[in-house]
Amino acid sequence: MASKRKNSSFAEKNELIEKFQNSNLSKAAFAKANSIPRTTLSNISVAKLCSSNVQISDQERKRQRLSPYENVDKALLSWIEYARSQNSPVSWNVLKEKSLEFANELGESSFVASNGWLDTAI
Repeated sequence: MASKRKNSSFAEKNELIEKFQNSNLSKAAFAKANSIPRTTLSNISVAKLCSSNVQISDQERKRQRLSPYENVDKALLSWIEYARSQNSPVSWNVLKEKSLEFANELGESSFVASNGWLDTAI
């Protein structure tokens, strides 16, 4: 038997919230008109408020997971931008080394530069 749950991407959720904000319907009426549960609409709108200042790079993602090492991510991203402006080659190994350097400088003792972290950080 197939699951009733439907995972929506960020693009679909954003489109739904924009339609709701442009309509003059209550949450219950809008949810009924779009064949979704009212609580789902409420959860999406609350999540939208929480993440309004966070930029989502991949709109096809289903969930937004923030890194516990945000300072390391920002430092690495600014270093990547600098390295690319200097036309320097940037490999995965170099990124791992730099991220470990930034983590040590920022006092992140539990940081590990794994492949999974690197995939989500960039």
